[in-house]
Amino acid sequence: MTHYSQPHVPQFADTIAQHQLTQSQLVNLLQNEIAKGGTRAIAVLILELRRTNRLDAITGDVSTQSIMHYVDQRLDNLLRDADRYAHLSGEQICLVLPGLANKDQGMLAAIRILSELQTSFKIGDYPVTLRPHIGISNSPELGRDPGQLLRYADIASHIAATSERGYHVYRPENQVETEVYRGLDIELGKAIKASELRVHYQPQVDIQTGRCVSAEALVRWTAPGQREINPGTLVGIAENAGLINPLTLWILNTALRHTAAFSAAGIDIGISVNLPPKMLEDEELPQIIQQSLDTWDVPASRLTLEVTESSMIKDFESSLAMLARLRKLGVRLSIDDFGTGYSSLAYLKHFPVHELKIDMIFIRSMLNSRGDKQLVRAIIDLAHDFELSTVAEGVEDQEAFDLLRDFGCDLAQGFLFSRALPDTEFIDWCRRRAGSTLP
Repeated sequence: MTHYSQPHVPQFADTIAQHQLTQSQLVNLLQNEIAKGGTRAIAVLILELRRTNRLDAITGDVSTQSIMHYVDQRLDNLLRDADRYAHLSGEQICLVLPGLANKDQGMLAAIRILSELQTSFKIGDYPVTLRPHIGISNSPELGRDPGQLLRYADIASHIAATSERGYHVYRPENQVETEVYRGLDIELGKAIKASELRVHYQPQVDIQTGRCVSAEALVRWTAPGQREINPGTLVGIAENAGLINPLTLWILNTALRHTAAFSAAGIDIGISVNLPPKMLEDEELPQIIQQSLDTWDVPASRLTLEVTESSMIKDFESSLAMLARLRKLGVRLSIDDFGTGYSSLAYLKHFPVHELKIDMIFIRSMLNSRGDKQLVRAIIDLAHDFELSTVAEGVEDQEAFDLLRDFGCDLAQGFLFSRALPDTEFIDWCRRRAGSTLP
């Protein structure tokens, strides 16, 4: 048996033995390993697979089953004899690594797994790229309760999804990442009513002219005790506490109020607001948005509502009807994080949208990945074929910007231009940039 070593990445035993169990078998294994006691560590890993080239029109029809079979083979080659895993869903796998010398070996194992699974591969003639991330919890450091360890690993997985490293080891302070711990749901409800949150604005720049033509509204919250809450966590709290609709309406009205202030300051730009899936179920949504536009005297054409692929496809007919009603208001509609869901031409041709936003995972990796570069160019061409504009998220360097300009992308946002700014700083930024050339 090959053991995970330090400080180097461990060398895993190359074996053809099957390490896969059912979910119940894996939980029983974890319970039995914990019951043995002793000082040796046990690592629980939640591996989340994020497939990045799901556009059938571009990559062909590669089944999820084929991809999971590939992943199973890789894991069987990487894992030690004692390690086991089980599929929790089509894109989530739980691994139990018992008998470790110390807790750091679970992290080293995660690094090795990520390195292996991030390498592009082919199924038939079609290239596939995965963007996995891993959450890790350790016993006995975090206790000996199997359910707690699994929950901690799941929390860590959500945090890992936003980490540059792709993995995260759970720490006790990460309790703040769950829905209602420490009363954050109650505090968020109070903050919404008291308008104690903030909205920042990230510029969206016309790639051909360099002019700022719009901005995305992004919520920020400093919870009691000066705890700056991650935006993803904030939204998760709101969704689980039934506050997502009030939060979204607060963001919408604040963004429109600021848009009116921008216009008064001589800055006439559009504004983009994210619309969570739950909002699409509200039959009164078009009236609410129209009322907000009227209240702040902002033309409907200035407002872009961003919706995700998954939120539209979940209840296709209902979503289609709601999007049509929203479009009649004169607002613009955008598909956010395009390319990370299960979109196909069959769906895209029906959606009454104006814009596709290309997910930042493609933008950040296209300089080093031929597959992602081809995918970005294909999305831009696809959008233009449907007379849609494109926005590239996560543009951080000049080389990426130049490539997007060559591809004919319409707009770009990212740290190359600016981080998300408070409203007054955003006005100053726009004034300084007025008349400037491209980056």
